[in-house]
Amino acid sequence: MPKARKKYYEAIPVGQLKVDTNLDAQRMFQPKWAKKLESIWDPEVLLPAIVSRRADGDFLLDGQHSTRVALDKEGMDFERDCLVFEGLTRQQEAKLFLAANRDRRAVKPYENFAVAVTAGEAEAVQINEAVRSCGLHVSGGTSKEGISAIQALKVVHVMREVQDGLLAKTLTTVLGAWGHDPTSWDGMMLRAVAIVINKNWDTINLSALSLTLKQEPVGKWKDAAIRDTVSGGGSQSRSIPLANNIAYEYTVAFGEKHGPAYGLPKRKPKKATATAA
Repeated sequence: MPKARKKYYEAIPVGQLKVDTNLDAQRMFQPKWAKKLESIWDPEVLLPAIVSRRADGDFLLDGQHSTRVALDKEGMDFERDCLVFEGLTRQQEAKLFLAANRDRRAVKPYENFAVAVTAGEAEAVQINEAVRSCGLHVSGGTSKEGISAIQALKVVHVMREVQDGLLAKTLTTVLGAWGHDPTSWDGMMLRAVAIVINKNWDTINLSALSLTLKQEPVGKWKDAAIRDTVSGGGSQSRSIPLANNIAYEYTVAFGEKHGPAYGLPKRKPKKATATAA
């Protein structure tokens, strides 16, 4: 007769937890994901792994990557809380894997950000403070005062030391160009403006930069940059030709008064532009 199915919690040394590479329910190990988990490692918030206890050992159904990180960071004797199942068939193991990895709603970027602010994580708190200092707020949807381009905010945040205020200067410049226009809170545009300010930190005139941007709506700036982007480029790569176009137009309009703005090397030349720093 098949063994009766049991379920209970148990703390198990990570050195004892195994991976069955022949099990259909088990994903292949992904080093990049493990490295990401290692960079934010905190044993106090490690959630339980899901384990199938077989006659030949304890096998992970969920938690392979975090268990590997725990092993590397804490050693073989580090005890991890586990939800342990006994008496499972291979089909039941596969169903549990799907329940743990497929059958749950993905957490939206704003939800993660809001929780990170509540948890007091430094990056989220600093971004939130910079955005609010401009009379704006991070939100789940773009509006006149709400910015949903959270990844772009993070990129700008780490582009220069926080005390220098690059993010606040970027948002203030965009506000000066288009006011509280929801279309201006575009991730590609925010990254591009930040690149121009960052590369010309000691010489750029933000009021003049706002006037430069104001010449065209966000959509036209983006269309021109997309034409200059190698096929397949995402919004982050497109922000580079967009930054070059902004730097060029700034130099044409205000270069004699405020000095030239320097961009990054273009992928394919379109017209003469300021040389790279």
